[in-house]
Formats: sequence, structure tokens, C-alpha cells
Amino acid sequence: METRNWIELSQDADTGIESIRAHFKGHAYDPHWHDSFLVGVTEQGVQQFNCRRVRHLSTPGKVFMLEPGEIHDGHAPTDEGFTYSMLYLEPNWLERELHALFEHVPADSQLGFAATLSQDAGLSTAIIQAFQGIHEGDLRIVRQTRIDTLLDSLTRHLD
Repeated sequence: METRNWIELSQDADTGIESIRAHFKGHAYDPHWHDSFLVGVTEQGVQQFNCRRVRHLSTPGKVFMLEPGEIHDGHAPTDEGFTYSMLYLEPNWLERELHALFEHVPADSQLGFAATLSQDAGLSTAIIQAFQGIHEGDLRIVRQTRIDTLLDSLTRHLD
């Protein structure tokens, strides 16, 4: 049975965070970039992409993190394709939230990710839970708690 490519999109009205869950087989997308920070988890299959002049392979449970302006592409090198869940975090929102949560965030700093891929199970869980809360429209307090947990986990990966 052929599994077709599909995409589910949602946007949280309170935070502006966009959530996307998608599945691709073969060629997924050409090189492009986003104005947002992207954090996601590969759910199934092998996700292959080029970013920072390196070819990355993301497998189930791996976290991928992209900064605004980072050019990347996407491809499924195996017949089963790949599925991922991802959040788009606006730079101004992310900086504001980090300053609100953590008093020791440097004032005139530019956020960045130390690495494109991570096997941090805690971060993977935080992304999945934040994704579910946002994508499924959980109660505001649940969404905010999950977002705060995500931001706490994400700080260990900021450069």
C-alpha cells in the first residue's frame, strides 16, 4: 500500500507558535530557509537533510534544531519515508520568553543552536509534549506549562 505525502498544520493563537506534522517519501523539499527557529523530532523512518554544509540523518527520537536563515533540504533515503513533528518559534517571541523565565539570559545576545541534531531524550520528550499541547489545542495552562518545559530543555542546546 502506497503511503502518500501529507502535512498537518496548526497555529497557536496565544503564542503564534506554528506546529507541523508531516510525512514524506523520496524527495521532500528543495533547499530553503525559514525566519523562525525550528525544533522538531523525527517520529518514524530516516530523515536526511543538508544543513551547515553537513548531511544529517535523523532517525526516530532524534531532535533537529534549525536557526532562522539556515538553508536546508529534505529527503527520505529509505522506501518507508519519514514522519516528523516540528514547532516554529518566532525569534522575538523566543527571546522574550527566555528573558521572562530566566533572569540570567544575556541582554544583547543572539540565540543559536550549538548543534543541528541531538539525541537528548529529555528535549525530545519536551518537544513532543509541547507539540501535542499546541497542535491539539490543550487548555492554555497546559500549553504554557509544556512550552516552559520545552524552553527549559532547549536552553542546554543554545549557543
